[in-house]
Amino acid sequence: MARTRALRSTSDQVRVHRDARVRIQEECLELDPATPDELSVLRGWVGRVNGPAYPQPYLVEGPPGRFRLYVGDAAERVRTARGIQ
Repeated sequence: MARTRALRSTSDQVRVHRDARVRIQEECLELDPATPDELSVLRGWVGRVNGPAYPQPYLVEGPPGRFRLYVGDAAERVRTARGIQ
C-alpha cells in the first residue's frame, strides 16, 4: 500500500507536454523539447553529462533542438566518432 502511494505521488509530479517527443531507437533515445525552457535544460545537461570522467551516458544535440541520449557501447562508439571528427 505504501509503495502504491509513493508511486502515485511521484507520477503526479511528472508533467509531459503533448508537443514533446521521445523516440526510442535501437541505440539511443531521441528527445525533442516542446518549450524553450526544456531546450535550455537539455543544453545545460550536455556539459554535465558529457564530462571527461564518465564514458556514459552521452548526450548529443544535433540538429539544433533535437537531442540523442546514448548509453553503454553506443555511447562509447558515438563519443569516439565525434572525437575523431
